[in-house]
Amino acid sequence: MHHPVLPQLPTDANAEVLSVEWLFEPLWPGKRVLARAVDGRVILNDELGEPMPVAPELSDAPEVLAASILADEAVVDGIWTAQPFVGDGSPARAWAETLATEGLAQEIPDPLETERRRAFVAVDLVELDGELLHEVPFQERRRLLESVIDEGIRVRLSPIVKQPLAGWMVGWRANGFTHYVAKHMNSRYRPGERTEDWLKLSLRAEAPRSFMGRMLGSRGDRVRRVRD
Repeated sequence: MHHPVLPQLPTDANAEVLSVEWLFEPLWPGKRVLARAVDGRVILNDELGEPMPVAPELSDAPEVLAASILADEAVVDGIWTAQPFVGDGSPARAWAETLATEGLAQEIPDPLETERRRAFVAVDLVELDGELLHEVPFQERRRLLESVIDEGIRVRLSPIVKQPLAGWMVGWRANGFTHYVAKHMNSRYRPGERTEDWLKLSLRAEAPRSFMGRMLGSRGDRVRRVRD
């Protein structure tokens, strides 16, 4: 019998990550979900390891995920979210541009509206084909995750980016995100633990500050700078 997996958690930090050895993604609002795929079925557990309640927005989630996880056995860490994903590369954006090109935009409902339905956003791969991936570096887990997720409107991969980060931060703020996560490329997966290898960072827009202001946070906390 498979036991529920608890998600690894990021550490809240007042920091600026300057190192090229870290990867970054937006922090998706919503419910943390661990999806276990076994022989064409998917079991969902929440961040406490409890079965996900049967709510209207979750009623078809196991079937949707079962069709999108391309592995006989896997545990995928993700977020069940209503956050829109309408940026470059989203299925809805591509569809909207195709309709506009063909002059059909007025005949079919705007796909950017359907993109606002709840969806599962995959952020990590914890197990694959019966093997624990806890000691596999995050960068390699991410590569494996991309190989087992068949993306669509209801199941997506969280975008993961490298430095330079400034442009991405502007875009994430514009799309309504309030925080992002920095993950060290070599970070391991520690179920149920809060780790310094993952940092939860604010996306708040700030006015330019003096030298002392840049060294101190809003409450007088020194800003940690993470370098190579």
